[in-house]
Amino acid sequence: MRLKVATAAVLLLASLFAQAGIPYKDSVYEFKQPNGEKLRVHLDGNDYYAEQRTDDGSLVVYDAAKKGLCYAEVNAAGDDLVSTGILATNGAKRSFATADKKQKGLGHEARARKAKEKFEQMQGRSLESAQKAAKAAASAPQPLAAITGQVKGLTVIIDFPDVPGTITQAQVNSFLNDMPYTGFGNAQSVRGYFQSVSGGKLDYTNTTTVYYRAKFNKSYYADSSLSSSVRSQELIREALTWLENTQGFNFSTLSVDASNRIRGLNFFYAGGADSAWSKGLWPHMGWLSNQFCADGVCTGYYQITNMGSSLAIGTFSHETGHLVMGWPDLYDYDGSSEGSAASYCIMGYGSIGAQSQYRPVPPNGFFRYLAGWDTVTELNPALNASAPKGRLSHASGSHSLYRWTNPAKQDEAFYVEAIYKADQNLYQLGSGLAVWHIDPAGNNSDEWHPYVQMEHADGRRDPENRVNRGDGTDLYDGAIYKAFYDTVPNNYTSRGTNSRWWNGSGSNFGLANISAAAQTISFDVVKGDGTPNGEVYTGYLSGANASAIHPSPYFYYAGGTIKANLAGPSNADFELKLEKWNGSAWVQVASSTTPTSIEAITYAAAAAYYRIAVYSYSGAGNYTLTVTK
Repeated sequence: MRLKVATAAVLLLASLFAQAGIPYKDSVYEFKQPNGEKLRVHLDGNDYYAEQRTDDGSLVVYDAAKKGLCYAEVNAAGDDLVSTGILATNGAKRSFATADKKQKGLGHEARARKAKEKFEQMQGRSLESAQKAAKAAASAPQPLAAITGQVKGLTVIIDFPDVPGTITQAQVNSFLNDMPYTGFGNAQSVRGYFQSVSGGKLDYTNTTTVYYRAKFNKSYYADSSLSSSVRSQELIREALTWLENTQGFNFSTLSVDASNRIRGLNFFYAGGADSAWSKGLWPHMGWLSNQFCADGVCTGYYQITNMGSSLAIGTFSHETGHLVMGWPDLYDYDGSSEGSAASYCIMGYGSIGAQSQYRPVPPNGFFRYLAGWDTVTELNPALNASAPKGRLSHASGSHSLYRWTNPAKQDEAFYVEAIYKADQNLYQLGSGLAVWHIDPAGNNSDEWHPYVQMEHADGRRDPENRVNRGDGTDLYDGAIYKAFYDTVPNNYTSRGTNSRWWNGSGSNFGLANISAAAQTISFDVVKGDGTPNGEVYTGYLSGANASAIHPSPYFYYAGGTIKANLAGPSNADFELKLEKWNGSAWVQVASSTTPTSIEAITYAAAAAYYRIAVYSYSGAGNYTLTVTK
């Protein structure tokens, strides 16, 4: 298991979690070579770094001189892929001796450096400024500005003189706004998705334009000799100018951020991408460098993508997470892992699966909390004197979370939620209790200290080790995986699943007796070492027949196991009794009466009112009573 080298380029790239890249994993597209052959290309990566390969695993890059995709090799310096000048073809059957039978590409540091350069080109700002702004926003322990109510975006549809649109304006409008919606195999519209995951708190709609017919044929904009930020931005400026001057559109009707920049700015164009990766009209999210302003608002970030012959809401919803909510990506930009959240969050890979592209999984609970959609109950008594204790429960989709915060670093915390494979969670990989470790000092491209870490119940950390994008054993299922403690420090050496803080110190947080995976999951909040973290009562009995009630006068228990442990003086005989209210009187239901003052009760309790009595059979002295439930 290797450690990453902490070079400046790696650390700067890894610290980026402000904005956005579309993820690809063995995504296949066709590129028309100069000889007319439609080359099958397999794409792995994102907007900032990706590798293109032929069916046999050969690397290819666009060669401007050949005007097509050529076989590639790593240059002598090891920092770039360069063209061999030989056009790639589907007919080649090369073989490679590597473990995955693919041609070896760039090393991780080179990938990180190239991704950083691409980010700055597409985003129109330095990585350093992006990371500074993102960390300031992410480090707040409370939500900053809730994204609730009505948010209005704009989707401009575009076709070309030689490529007319085949998907109608009405179809695009339905895809974005209809409720209910099942077009193109989707389970909901973009609007329906955000209403679902926000618990009805966000109503995100889009104004859909009529088709804008571009000035030039599509090949002009899809020129693969140019970066995707060149002709695509030229096309965007054209369309916005047409919308203002010809259509008389009122841009002030759109929702904007604090700087009066449009939040949800989207462009759909007809047909395929018709470009090599990151070239021409390749789909991407970026910053409009030549800013457009009208009616008191201006452009900022945008997304642009092709419509093809059908529409799936997954990628559009993922990009909306960036544009509207400001959420970061949770997958690994440099490709050395699948991240930690992997497919368990829409900002990882939870929007691009064969099924989840049509019904994306929700954002993780922490992101929902930042957006103001979920409430949080603090469990750490060091920060919440009235924190609930003992046996708790959580319902999947309830828009409430439990949190255990680090008192010494209050932007670091564990968030707990139940996930059940139904409704919006239908295409999650498993059902059970999810534990998220949040630390803004982490980053999406450092899989061993990410911003959002899933504490994988199976302890294998398959996504971090690039084995898979998560699986059904990553959640605490109440059967094989039914407890969460702080057994091994979270650090580069151990890389363990545990409840320790990132500096290696114990959090004193644990979960035990997790119930079976279901819509509602129950669990005990315990100490970090797994021992009960019960309510502690102290008192003094003056002599024989003296007694005391704890908690006074009684407590209500919704059902489960009540445990009571008494420790009294060695020269006395104290007894312990559990009493239940039967509607008219207190009835003893359990007791411990050894000839000592060390007593213990474990009782399977139904929902009722209870009280615990400490009684002196003989002797006097101080005692301690610990109750867990």
